[in-house]
Amino acid sequence: MSNITEIAKKANVSRTTVSRVLNNHPYVKEEKREAVLQAIKELEYVPNLNAINLSRGRTNVFGIIVPKINHPFFSSLIEGIGEECHKHNYNLLVFQSNNDASKELEFFDMLKYKLIDGLILGSCVLPTTIVDEMSHFGKIVSCEYAETNDLTRVFVNHEVGVRLSVDHLREKGHQKIGLCIGNPRSGVGISRAKSFFQLQKDYGLTWRDEWYFTEQYTIDDGFDVIKKVLAQSERPTAFVVGSDQVAAGMLYELRKQGIEVPDQLAIVGFDNHPISKLADLTTIHQPIREVGQKAVTLLHGLVQENSVPLISSLDLQLIKRNST
Repeated sequence: MSNITEIAKKANVSRTTVSRVLNNHPYVKEEKREAVLQAIKELEYVPNLNAINLSRGRTNVFGIIVPKINHPFFSSLIEGIGEECHKHNYNLLVFQSNNDASKELEFFDMLKYKLIDGLILGSCVLPTTIVDEMSHFGKIVSCEYAETNDLTRVFVNHEVGVRLSVDHLREKGHQKIGLCIGNPRSGVGISRAKSFFQLQKDYGLTWRDEWYFTEQYTIDDGFDVIKKVLAQSERPTAFVVGSDQVAAGMLYELRKQGIEVPDQLAIVGFDNHPISKLADLTTIHQPIREVGQKAVTLLHGLVQENSVPLISSLDLQLIKRNST
């Protein structure tokens, strides 16, 4: 592989002149510029982008950590992030963690060793204390709420979403309400469970531990949840579900089993994905793409050393359909 020294020798110029041509420096005589460009062509020189980025102090790449790329929530988040990265001429590197803390640490090393300019946390299971430590190595924006004063965050208020769901179900006369969420260790999972169980206590709702389901992510998971619920001696009359995908699976299985919805079991989902309309599912609308776009705006501001708000939150909305 050719290098700058070989180009300089072939073009009969100095290494400094070659460097200036490669960096589009204006103060190079035209005949020398042409000689360098011809030598580059003949030697089939390919610049070392890592070296160039190191010299410039920038890679023009942002990273995003998500547990699953194909999950509708995170695919929408990535879509919003990608759109905004394009506006700022940044490339996007997506890391799929599968909720593995050790993999997340590997991705943080990309930031630590300056292989990316900044990192967006779509979801992270590492303790906040560790994330705070990592934030000293580079610019980070989280798309989850976290108890920290060191991290820039943009998120939807999941506690408000849970309250909207529970209040709506109580207005419909429900006192036996179950909860079904995804990762209970993530910021979103912790926030939703904390809010739900506080409301359960405040409202004096009837509760059974077997009405609480975690690690539920797919339509098939929704099938399984309903099969387990129908096998219980005492059942809830409603569910708050943290994903439209899971909720749609639950609705399908209920109707398959001949259970009347919402008379015998009512369901509220989260996200307002297209499947919720198809399933006629009451759900919480989350501006997920907008969260992704805002995360990039904030991260770009941090990289440019601009002042950005430490906390930004976006509003949620209850979409009423026929599952409640």
